[in-house]
Amino acid sequence: MEDERMADFSKFRSSLGGFNRGDVATYIETLCRTHGAELKERDGRIESLTAALAEAQGQREEAIAQAEALRRQVEELETQLEAATAPPPEEDEALEEALSEDAADETEVPDYPTLELEAYRRAEATERLASQRAQQLKRELVDFLENTTARYQQTGEDIAALAEDLKRGLLRLEENLSELDLLFHETTEHLETITPAEPLEVG
Repeated sequence: MEDERMADFSKFRSSLGGFNRGDVATYIETLCRTHGAELKERDGRIESLTAALAEAQGQREEAIAQAEALRRQVEELETQLEAATAPPPEEDEALEEALSEDAADETEVPDYPTLELEAYRRAEATERLASQRAQQLKRELVDFLENTTARYQQTGEDIAALAEDLKRGLLRLEENLSELDLLFHETTEHLETITPAEPLEVG
């Protein structure tokens, strides 16, 4: 870095021997434009990195919201499964009604095994459907969490790389600004010591 700066200043010093102040001013203006273009390019890079970081954070928040929604679905399904495995009230009422009718009319004997078998089959079918749905949601949740974890890992690596790139860019920008400021001060000091070129006498 120091060698490059000294090379630029040596080039500037050598120019003073063969050019007037106008040429020196043109040289400084060209140098300023060059540094200005570099600063503009770095500003664009910083904006790009900032936008990428904001996008990654948005994706993370979206994934968290989706995971929360799936978690609520699983909890709801577990509640439904518990309700499905509980003895249905209507089946209990049917048995009680059959017992009442049996007490009223001993000649009519209800088919208790059939009622119990039907109730068992309905409860079993409900439980099976609820269990299948729970397993399906569980698989979806596991797949989602695995994909999200992989994406978070990749996003974290991208963010770390972007942050490091941004850090290097800012450091380089500060170095360029310091270098340009020093060059301006040295240029000003040397311009003050330059004597205007005397016009050539035509004999």
